[in-house]
Amino acid sequence: MEEKAIEAKWSATRIAIVIPTLNECKAVGKVLASVKHVMEGYEYRVLVVDGHSIDGTDEIARDMGADVIYQRGKGYGNALKTGFFHARKRLDAKVIVMMDADLTYDPKHIPKLVAPILEDEADLVVGNRFAGLQKGAMPFVNRVGNRVLSLVAKLALGLNVYDTQSGMRAFKSELLDRMNLVAVGMPLAMEMLAEAHSADARICEVPISYRPRVGKTKLNPIKDGGRILGITVRLMFDIRPLLFFGSIGTVLGVVGLLLHYIMPPIELAHVVFPFLFMIGGMLLFWFGFVIVLIKKLRRRK
Repeated sequence: MEEKAIEAKWSATRIAIVIPTLNECKAVGKVLASVKHVMEGYEYRVLVVDGHSIDGTDEIARDMGADVIYQRGKGYGNALKTGFFHARKRLDAKVIVMMDADLTYDPKHIPKLVAPILEDEADLVVGNRFAGLQKGAMPFVNRVGNRVLSLVAKLALGLNVYDTQSGMRAFKSELLDRMNLVAVGMPLAMEMLAEAHSADARICEVPISYRPRVGKTKLNPIKDGGRILGITVRLMFDIRPLLFFGSIGTVLGVVGLLLHYIMPPIELAHVVFPFLFMIGGMLLFWFGFVIVLIKKLRRRK
C-alpha cells in the first residue's frame, strides 16, 4: 500500500529535471535515454540548459524530446539558476531535480531522491556520491578538497551534509522563493545548501553512485575550491554573523594578550597595542551579536 501511495504522489506531481550542458554530445543522448526509461509513466519534463554548445549537444537533446533553452550568462551556477527559474515559473514544476549530462550521475537514482520530498520528509535531498564512488570517478585531489569543504561548511555554516559538492539533488520548487542564490559558478552548490539551511529547510542525503565522466572536464579543482571557500566565508558573514565576527574578535583578543606578555613592560606600546587589539575584539563580538538580534527581529516581523 505504501509503495502504491508513493507512486500515486509521484505520478500526480509535476517534476522538472534540469540538466546544464556545454559540449556534451558524447554523453547527453545516453543520459536522456536513461531518464526517459526511469521516468516512464510519470509526469515530468526534462529541461536542458545549454551554454551555446558547438558540438550539436542542443540538437541531440531536442531530438530526444527535451526542452532546450540557452543561458544568457556563463557558468555552471548560472545555467542551473536559469533552469530553476524556467521550471518554477514556466513549467509550474513542484519538484526540481538537478543532475549533469556527462554520465557521472545515474538517472536511476531520481526516484530515491524524490521519495523523501513526496513523503513530506524533506525539502531538499542531496545525493551522497561517496556511498557509491566508482574507481577513477573522482581524483584524489577532488576527494580531499570535497571533504575539506564539507568540514568547513559544517563548522562555519552548521551544515551537516557529507557531500556538499554533489551535483545531483532534488528539492521543492517553492524553496526557491526562500533562497537568495547569487553565485554563477561551482559555488552555487554550497550556496544552495547554506541558503536552504538558513531558511529552516529540511535537508537530507541519500546514497547514489558516481561514475567516471564521459568527455573532457571543465573543472579546475584549485580555482573552484578557492571560490567555494570564498563564498563560504561570505555565507558565514550573512548567515552566522556572531560566529564570523566572534571568531575574528577572539583572534584579536588572543593577539592582544600575547603582545601584552611579549612586549617589554617599560614601553608605552606594552599597554596601548594589547589594549587596542582586545578592545577591537570585544567590539567585533558585540557587533556580531547586534546583527543576530536584528535578524531575529526581522524574522518575527
